[in-house]
Amino acid sequence: MLIRRGDSSLDATSITVSGDGEFALTDANGEEIVRSPAQSHVTVGREGDAFWVEDGDNPRKTGLSGPIRVNGTGDGAPLRNQSTSSGPPTPYRGTLEVTSSPGGVALVNVLGLEEYIYGVVTKELPALFGAEPLKAQAVAARTYAIARKMVAPHKAQSADVCDTQHCQAFAGLTGEHAAGRAAVDATRGKVLLYNGSVFEPYYSSACGGHTEAASRIFGMSTDPRDADNVADGEVPKGADLTADDGALKFFKSAAWDSNCSGSDRYRWSYSWDADQLKAMVSAGIQRYKGTQTVASSGDARVEQLENVSIPERGPSGRAMSLRFEAPGVAWEVRRDWGIRNFMIQPGGSQLPSSAIALELERGDDQKITKLTVYGAGWGHGAGMCQWGTRGCAARGMGFDEILAYYYPSADLGDVESAGPPSPASGPAPTTAPVAPPPPKATATPTPAASPAPAASPQPVVAPKPATGAPILPSGLPSIFKP
Repeated sequence: MLIRRGDSSLDATSITVSGDGEFALTDANGEEIVRSPAQSHVTVGREGDAFWVEDGDNPRKTGLSGPIRVNGTGDGAPLRNQSTSSGPPTPYRGTLEVTSSPGGVALVNVLGLEEYIYGVVTKELPALFGAEPLKAQAVAARTYAIARKMVAPHKAQSADVCDTQHCQAFAGLTGEHAAGRAAVDATRGKVLLYNGSVFEPYYSSACGGHTEAASRIFGMSTDPRDADNVADGEVPKGADLTADDGALKFFKSAAWDSNCSGSDRYRWSYSWDADQLKAMVSAGIQRYKGTQTVASSGDARVEQLENVSIPERGPSGRAMSLRFEAPGVAWEVRRDWGIRNFMIQPGGSQLPSSAIALELERGDDQKITKLTVYGAGWGHGAGMCQWGTRGCAARGMGFDEILAYYYPSADLGDVESAGPPSPASGPAPTTAPVAPPPPKATATPTPAASPAPAASPQPVVAPKPATGAPILPSGLPSIFKP
């Protein structure tokens, strides 16, 4: 597991480690380089293909073969990463390895799968959500980690996954909680299967009342598992969410009884006046110039902007594209990530989700004077809705039912009997730029803020949408998937 730097970068020129007990460093051949007492610091770097080690005032040892492994010498005390930008150094289970990386060296935590999941579950979901949601999260996180290993996003650093939302949030021993460890132990070895193989199960913070097909969010596909989308509770009767009026009715009101309505991002809205709108569009066009995110049919005459529309929606009502028009020219923004990062709020942040409906105000001359976006949820909305797991549990659903609800094409099985991971049919989502902080759980329920975004799913056994679940504020002790 790759430990990113404080600024989220992958590597550094050198890395400093320590141990709460005595620890030793060995080279790639298992030869001991140095043995250090508790609380001492040792720094590792690289020159060319060889590594070097500095131990206090002792002469630098050079010409070492890597990776350089850091192990406790038997007292079970954790190892620590001293190369952090802020806060106390994080303690880790297992072994630390300083590996080669294109930018110098990288720090990797080597530990067992179940121990890794210990550090993920309550960083991705608050312990306060309860046992069944935590078990569902443990299974999803375990499956995701195995599938992610096949994708090998951090092969250059000799790691399978990293410790941020780019893969899954992880904070070593500080990220663990007794309730999370219990959930991992209770589901040990359990994974989600599709046709007998593990797959990459997406999940996000809050779906806003309806999940979206992963194939639509991340790339078109004929794979049935990527077509799963479920109504996460009450949807306006007779409303067609793929139509503008149906989406507006659903996203503009917070009155619907959804599993994830406890999120303070269940419903939200933002507005741009005419000048702010033109500035946002102009900046977006410049930012994505030369990419596939924005398609243009001509020169950017943003000052003459005359219309904003959503040409296509998914079953959840999410915008699949966003169109801006001026005389003789149009700009079309594509996909969830593109839309959320193109439509920068007046405050400077990206949209919480692409589950949006538009309202335009015009002056007597029919020019746009104001654009208001009404939205739902936080994150991409594909797969499991993390806030929704809490609503499902409030209806009495067990973790297996929750997983069946959000992943109707999947089966629950054992990792020992699973076939090799089947590749995701679409491109991996770019999560880091749009990652929302996790909802913050507190013992005292607080009402949801009025303009706030939210989440989604549908059950195999269609449960009645939850009512009266305590409402929690956003910004949990960890981070939810975007």
